[in-house]
Amino acid sequence: MFGVRTEKQSDFDRVPGSEDCEQLLTASERSSIDSQPSKPASRGPSWLATAITIFWTAVLSAAFGAWVAQMGRLDADKFSVRHISQYSPIIKDVGVTYSSVKFNGSLLMANPFRLDAGPEVDAAWKSLGADYHAARVPVEEAERSGLAQDQVKVREKYGGGFPAHVEGLHHLHCLNLLRKSLAWNFNYYQKQGLGPFSNEPDILKHHITHCLDILRQQLMCTVDVGVLGQVWYQPPDQPLQAFVDFNTVHKCRNFDAIRSWAEKHQLPNAEDTPPDFLEPPKDGDRVWHTVP
Repeated sequence: MFGVRTEKQSDFDRVPGSEDCEQLLTASERSSIDSQPSKPASRGPSWLATAITIFWTAVLSAAFGAWVAQMGRLDADKFSVRHISQYSPIIKDVGVTYSSVKFNGSLLMANPFRLDAGPEVDAAWKSLGADYHAARVPVEEAERSGLAQDQVKVREKYGGGFPAHVEGLHHLHCLNLLRKSLAWNFNYYQKQGLGPFSNEPDILKHHITHCLDILRQQLMCTVDVGVLGQVWYQPPDQPLQAFVDFNTVHKCRNFDAIRSWAEKHQLPNAEDTPPDFLEPPKDGDRVWHTVP
């Protein structure tokens, strides 16, 4: 059963080989072909192809050189910030640049921003612009800056534009409020009854937790991918131990220039503006009936 081989007849004919082809020719036809002189391969105008190759090589080399030169003049900070940040007039007026800064990550050595509640620490935080008023965003910059046309506007006779806070300074305002709300600081600011501490306790709680969550979202949005190494620490009369080194180098934006822009572009305090300073909403503009 398994030892028998069967041959299946092919459904096609093989293409004849050269010897088979020769058999299809008569003797006189083969003699005629063999007697024809072979022609040398055509060399063609090879100099033209070489010239074209040299020409395009020169053109591409020049173009590449120009591109490299242009890249050398490119402002990398200006180029990158337009891709990683929401546009605002600050980008146009100030520009965002980066520099390497070593953080003060000391655990035990305090600085002016870490002091207990009092005038000195309040002055330090105030110097950061944490309490600045809203700045003015021109109408022509509003949409590009993420502002909607039905948001609050300043009347044209008072300069027009949109009142808006710089987000980075709002983050500092929030961090400052969390500082004031720490257990060892809270009573000091509650007795003063200023700013957020002038509100009822439930409103103050909402304000504090709002700030907490805004900072959470910001830190997650711009998550730092740097790493914290460890150093050897020898405590007195204790075994040698590893301790995290928080004094790390970061790429930081030009905070002082940005803060200065916000300071110069502040609108007057609400108490110092005329009653008709803001333009009332028009038909079709959104009016919220709950706090957004």
